[in-house]
Amino acid sequence: MTVHGTRPGRIGTVGRFVWHYIEMVIAMGLGMLLLGMVWSAVLPEITRTDVAVLVMAADMTIGMAVWMAVRRHSRAAIAEMSLAMVLPFVVLLVPYWFGVLPGHLVMSLGHLLMFVLMAVAMLRRRDEYLHHHHRFRIRWKWVRTAAVVLVALLVPGAVSAVNTVGRFGDMYRARPDAVSVRPLARAHDPAKPTVALLVGGKGANAADLLGPYEVLASTGRFNAYVVSAGPRLVPLTGGLDIVPDLTFDELGRLLGEGDAPDAVIIPALQTPEPAEFDAMNAWLRQQSAAGAVMVSVCNGARAFAASGLLDGRNATSHWLRLSGLRADFPQVHWTSGVRYVEDGDVITTGGVLSGIDGALRVVERLADTGTARAAAEAVHWRHYSPGVPARMPAAHLEPSDVVAALNSSYQTGPTDIGVRLTDGVGELELASPFMSYTEQSVVGRTIAVGDRPIRSEHGLTFVPRLTLAQAAGELDRLLVPGLEAARSHTPGAGGLRPEYLHTTEEFAFTPVLRDIARTYDVQTARFAAKTLEYPVLDVELTGSAWPWGPTIVALLLVLLGVAAALAAGMVFRRVRAGGRRPEPSGAPAEPAEVVSAQS
Repeated sequence: MTVHGTRPGRIGTVGRFVWHYIEMVIAMGLGMLLLGMVWSAVLPEITRTDVAVLVMAADMTIGMAVWMAVRRHSRAAIAEMSLAMVLPFVVLLVPYWFGVLPGHLVMSLGHLLMFVLMAVAMLRRRDEYLHHHHRFRIRWKWVRTAAVVLVALLVPGAVSAVNTVGRFGDMYRARPDAVSVRPLARAHDPAKPTVALLVGGKGANAADLLGPYEVLASTGRFNAYVVSAGPRLVPLTGGLDIVPDLTFDELGRLLGEGDAPDAVIIPALQTPEPAEFDAMNAWLRQQSAAGAVMVSVCNGARAFAASGLLDGRNATSHWLRLSGLRADFPQVHWTSGVRYVEDGDVITTGGVLSGIDGALRVVERLADTGTARAAAEAVHWRHYSPGVPARMPAAHLEPSDVVAALNSSYQTGPTDIGVRLTDGVGELELASPFMSYTEQSVVGRTIAVGDRPIRSEHGLTFVPRLTLAQAAGELDRLLVPGLEAARSHTPGAGGLRPEYLHTTEEFAFTPVLRDIARTYDVQTARFAAKTLEYPVLDVELTGSAWPWGPTIVALLLVLLGVAAALAAGMVFRRVRAGGRRPEPSGAPAEPAEVVSAQS
């Protein structure tokens, strides 16, 4: 009897073919990753789906072609593989341009067809992929140089990780102690429109919330309430805690059965717990179905889109968040370069301070243009555009934006910043330091200081995290926001001199940006303004042009890493030389390079 078994070389042949395929996929992914980083740094943000698809296909193809050239494949094989990778996307874009195929299907179907055609191209030239040995040389000199570079970067990288996580990893951390504070009771006027501003238990963006709130409250024409799913203290950006006015149920009882708020505003929210997430989505859908004007501010568009209420609509968000939103919510038509986008009863705004424009649009719709103009003047917002959203340049990351990484990693200026809470402070005045020094410029960590809860100008309740006594010795600076606090000369704490941020009638964020330029540097202040989406061309910023202190620290850490790598190499060579036995005379020298082969 003859036993038929697998030929010994068949498994190896299949393995070589599969390995070549995996090599192509890895090279393709690296090309997309590395070139994507380059394009995001030097090109404007890509907003068109078709352009994004073609750029992605080109990035993958370049990575694959470079690796095939290194492996010494023939030009014909490289050309065929490149065509196999690009062709599916080009073909699928034709029905997309005619409106037959949605953008997210172009991506998914294109990748599926690309992987199939890559395998077909390899099978067509299977002799080249299976039997031809593509040799490349490992030069140990290159390996040693790469090792020195990696170790040199390891030192500043480790310092950067420790500093960044330590200072900014807990900007929305809930306070460790239990505090029971009731919000200020306010009379509800059923004749006025009601606007609910949503917060989540895990935290909300301070400026996204407080900017629109002050715009609405300053008019005296609205019932404005901060609402949450449950009665709890909510952390805002950078160590500021707010007591929500009402829960969802309390708001429902206040308005009466079957009634709903006239508008709902959603700031950027930290991802809530699953139960709260479901409750928020259900509540948002309920208010939308009842006819409320639904507004998202900045990255509040993410929570809004997660509810499904943006599907098929035009929308916008912060310029830094749009690429992620496009990937996660392809059914939404995302756009950029405007303060807000209005689609029926849905309004979505750009980043942070664009929320002021969104709130002014709500005032126009629920009151009138004159009231909106007066509200803009009350908060000193000079960029109000009646009736239509103002255009603005579509921002993108630039090389100079590296200041954010330098500041978060190697800041040499004051980094522990206390913010004194005082009664009657304006909501935008209060938000300005907590936002600007942390998320927007990443120069330091802020924390609310005071001996008791305070009420803001329009009745919101805030709770400090440090008492004045506890602040002594823990802070580098003590900032006091609010024009009224400056006029009354609110004292400092623990020997710290109070620094009054607001001393004249102007938009609340302007003096804060001037302080950042003066205390740290101008480029950092400009980056903060850019991420706030606040035009500062007419704001005089004076100070050092660049964060030279953090830059010098980064360079010194790189040099330290180089020295450590070279020292480690010397020790390794000495240990190796000491442990090596003398070789007989005439023995061949150790080869300088090794030849490796991979089928």
